[in-house]
Order: sequence, then structure tokens, then C-alpha cells
Amino acid sequence: MIQHGFDTVAAGYDHSSLSFFPETAKRLVEHLKLEPHQHLLDVCTGTGVVALTAAEKLTQGKVTGIDLSSGMLQQAKNKAAEKTLDNTEFKQMDLEYLELDEATFDIATSSFGLFFLEDMTKGLSNIARTVKPGGKVAITSFTGEAFSPMADIFLTRFESTGREVPPLSWKRLATQELIKEQFNAVNITNVNIYHEPLGYQMTSPQMWWDVVWNAGWRSLLNQMTEKEQKVFEKDHLEEIAEVIGNDGVWFNTEVLIAIGEKN
Repeated sequence: MIQHGFDTVAAGYDHSSLSFFPETAKRLVEHLKLEPHQHLLDVCTGTGVVALTAAEKLTQGKVTGIDLSSGMLQQAKNKAAEKTLDNTEFKQMDLEYLELDEATFDIATSSFGLFFLEDMTKGLSNIARTVKPGGKVAITSFTGEAFSPMADIFLTRFESTGREVPPLSWKRLATQELIKEQFNAVNITNVNIYHEPLGYQMTSPQMWWDVVWNAGWRSLLNQMTEKEQKVFEKDHLEEIAEVIGNDGVWFNTEVLIAIGEKN
């Protein structure tokens, strides 16, 4: 289900409306203070946003990116080729059954991936297992207020179609306390959490629809027929236009970046 959803949006996942992904990657890599020779594992790598940002710094090292979605991985491979980054390797692999040797990597990252797992603790434990003692483990998540004010309007409209709104996955890691709870459960210590108040001015309803269409929100739209989708889009964007008005509105995409040390 998750794999199919990400295969569906893979082609649009680097859309400019999703600028919070590369911006988070940039800030994550800055906080990691990478050394050129290190070997980094990027789990749930998607289109390789974190992996490729890190690879540019790891001039004598290597980045291994893994993901369930072959569509996403193909985008990552294409971008690595365009940037002529030959210190990258991308593999299709399931985080829940990680086929990697223990204590192999200096650093492991998972940006906006862990909260999709039913058992986050097991997933984080699997990630930590691949890291050398004293190495770093890093994750990112949105905060509880992310995607406001558009998300609430979208979900209310979705609910009005008679469908049930599923729990929003990122809410499971939307506070520093929730993240620390996961890190403590797998014995990752010296945890630093950075709040990054990202966002941008949204000046047209289409900008919001680009976010919906090119990211995880699309899985909700896929529950509708094409005709229903068109009606939904028209009605919803009229609502969004009212909120945006003539001056635009701040679209909140704030994130938390957490980095800890494996014992």
C-alpha cells in the first residue's frame, strides 16, 4: 500500500511546491557535520534528496540509499547520474527487513520515513543496528502544526465525502517528547533536536493543489473516481482561495531534526 502510493507520486516528488524536502535535507546535513570519508545510510531515501545532499559532502566516502519504491529509486539514480555523483548506491529494500550488515555505517538517516511504519521502534532499532558504536542516527518529522491552515480544510472537505480520515502518520513523531521516546527505546543517547520553522507564502490555490497532488495526500484522492476528484478539486480550491485572499497566507512546513548517538 505504502509502496504503491509512493510509486504513484514519484515523478512529482521533486516539485517546487515540496521545497521543504530539499530544505530539510540541507539543514540535516549541516547539523550532521559530516567528514569527507564517512559512509552514510539513508533509509526511506525516496528520490534521494538527503542522500545526494550528503554525497556532495562525502567526497572520499559513500552514500547508500534504500527505499521500498522502485519509482522513487529510479528518480534518485537519475539525479545522481545528472550530478555525476559516483559515490552513491541505491537499493530497493524494506526497512522492516533490513538486509544490511551490522555496525557498517558511520551515520544513518531517515527523513520523513519512520512515522509510516506500524512498529516505529522496530524500524529505528533496525536502522541503529547498521551503525557503528559511537555513530550517529538522525530522523526528521513534521511538527503537529505542519501544513496548516490548508490541511484542516482539506481533511474536513474529504470527510464531507463520507470517507473516514485516517490518522496522520507524522503526528506520531510530531513533538520532541515523542521522538525522544523512540530514541530512548533503542538506546540512542546524546540526542539533539532542532526545530526548523520552514514554510513559504502561498499565493494561489494551485500551489496547495501541487502539494496535495505530488505528495502523500494523493493517496486520499485515489480513493475517489476521476469524476469525484474533479468535483472535490473545484470545491476545495474555492475554499482555499477564500483563505488565501489577495495577500496570500503563510504555509507552515516546520520540521524537527533529531540526531543521536548509538551506544
